[in-house]
Amino acid sequence: MDDFQKTLEYLYGLEHFGISLGLENIEELCAACGQPQERLKVVHVAGSNGKGSTIAFLKALLREHGLSVGVYSSPHLRHFSERIVIDDRPITEAEIVALTRELRPFAERIPRIVTFFDFTTCMALLHFARQKPDVVLLETGLGGRLDATNVVGRPLLTMITNIALEHEEFLGSTLLSVAAEKAGILKPGVPLVSGVRNRRVREFLDDRQRTLAAACEFLGRDFRIRRRPDGGFSYYGPSSNLRGLRIPLTGGYQRDNAALALRALEYLAFEELFEVDLDRVRRGFMRVNWPGRLQKVADRPDIYLDGAHNPHGVRALEPELRRLSENRRLILIVGVMKDKRIDEMASRLLPLADEVIVTRAPLDRACSPEFLAARARAWCPRVSVAESVAQSLAKARELARPEDLIFLTGSLYCVGAAFEALDLPVMEPR
Repeated sequence: MDDFQKTLEYLYGLEHFGISLGLENIEELCAACGQPQERLKVVHVAGSNGKGSTIAFLKALLREHGLSVGVYSSPHLRHFSERIVIDDRPITEAEIVALTRELRPFAERIPRIVTFFDFTTCMALLHFARQKPDVVLLETGLGGRLDATNVVGRPLLTMITNIALEHEEFLGSTLLSVAAEKAGILKPGVPLVSGVRNRRVREFLDDRQRTLAAACEFLGRDFRIRRRPDGGFSYYGPSSNLRGLRIPLTGGYQRDNAALALRALEYLAFEELFEVDLDRVRRGFMRVNWPGRLQKVADRPDIYLDGAHNPHGVRALEPELRRLSENRRLILIVGVMKDKRIDEMASRLLPLADEVIVTRAPLDRACSPEFLAARARAWCPRVSVAESVAQSLAKARELARPEDLIFLTGSLYCVGAAFEALDLPVMEPR
């Protein structure tokens, strides 16, 4: 076994410790390697859905305006290196091995359980501090206040894409309790750009930003978009009015994510002293790539993959799935994690399907197909079980006619397993 495989075994072994929220571990790790987070210009992004897409849009816009951009995101679809990327270059296997060797002694001296996310967050921060991208886009893992990424003390900008009930055992059972956790990334004097729509949550975030003497801007209130029937849109912000915009990502909600990225670009233009250029915005948007989000990956039969993994994401997906499945047979493949609101998600999507195949991602947290099948039969009479995503895709292809639609959703981990089963490229490591 080579060094890289041994390194992955060590890193994935840390996943067995599960989720452990708190900043003590990441603070000790960062202190041991020279506080790398203090040498970075960070945009810190939290939210229940849309974080990854918003980051993908913002990265493309910044790159088109001449900046070097680091991105830390999760989960990956096929390869660990997708989590830590600078421009179009994922972290190399050699760099992963070297950073793990460097950080492991520090982690083993901490008298608490160091989780996978603690370790990989420190790895990303140290990598970025040494490679020196102009801006780092940092995606929270869970919540915000106690998330390891919150070791960053003063970002350039904070973003909260939206807020929905999720991970209730960690974040609480009301929208305001979830908002309070995600608002933990807010810092004195640091502006917030947000896509939150709920009035009470907006008032909460407004109040929090006032106490921090920081600006707070919401999509639909302080900046907005106008959608066009042909899929294009115009953006109206405090600094720019941009018309004739298009994006390559499918789904009406993606235009909201693009608008958040545009407002962030305006803020960073002020900080970085570059000017927002309409032609660069147009080119940047059209170069966005964000795999596994309402993505078509095969023809005859059409196969789509989407990572909707909670009720908020499913509500956004539902009209798109209705549109795609109109006048044709839908074979729906579903796999979810145990901690999700399974009935709420299933009640929206499963009645649309002619056939349902339930499956699971290769994780301990995945809901068993047998349990999921028992729940699914309340909304669709034709339900079958596949013990792996690869088996579910094979079964769907056996059932499908060339004109049918196969659609897999419920978890990004299942999407990742589908990428593996179908041997689809995401981002090849160097």
